[in-house]
Amino acid sequence: MSNYSAIDVSTYIINYSCDINSPVSNLKLQKLLYYVQAALLVETGKKCFESKIVAWEFGPVVVESYQHYKEYGRNNIPRQEENKRMKFDSKTMKIIFEPAKKIDEITKKIINKVVDSYVKITNPFDLVRKTHEEDPWKNAQLNTEIKCKDIQKYYERQPEKIYGV
Repeated sequence: MSNYSAIDVSTYIINYSCDINSPVSNLKLQKLLYYVQAALLVETGKKCFESKIVAWEFGPVVVESYQHYKEYGRNNIPRQEENKRMKFDSKTMKIIFEPAKKIDEITKKIINKVVDSYVKITNPFDLVRKTHEEDPWKNAQLNTEIKCKDIQKYYERQPEKIYGV
C-alpha cells in the first residue's frame, strides 16, 4: 500500500472527479493532492506519493503534478489515460511499456473520501484560503518543501481539517 507516483495519484483524482461530475482545475488538484497526502499519513502512517509538496504563493503544490497539467491553465482537466511506465530491458535491448502501478482499494477509499469532502467547493481559491490558514503552509517558507512529518503532526491533532471541517 502507498507510495505511488504523484502523476498516478493525480490521474486517479482527475478521473474520479470526472466520474462524480465534479472535474478539477490544476489549482484544485494541487490542494486535493495535499489533503490526500495528509489523509494517508494520518490514517496509515505512510505517504501516498514520494514527490515533495512545496509552499507556493497559492498554497501547497506538488510541482511534478503541477507541471504535468499546467497546459490546462484555469480550466478543468479532462479525463486522463492511465499512465504507462517506460523501461529499458537490457537483456533484449528494447524499450518496454508497463502499465502504471494500480492504486489499492484502501488508498482509493481514502482518496475518494478526500475528494468527496471538497466536491461542493467549486472555487479553488476557497481551498487556497483554507490551506493558508493551516500551520503546515503558514510555517513553511515560500518555495520550500512542506515536510510530511509537519503535515502528519498537524493533522493527527485535528484530522477533521483534512476533510474540510
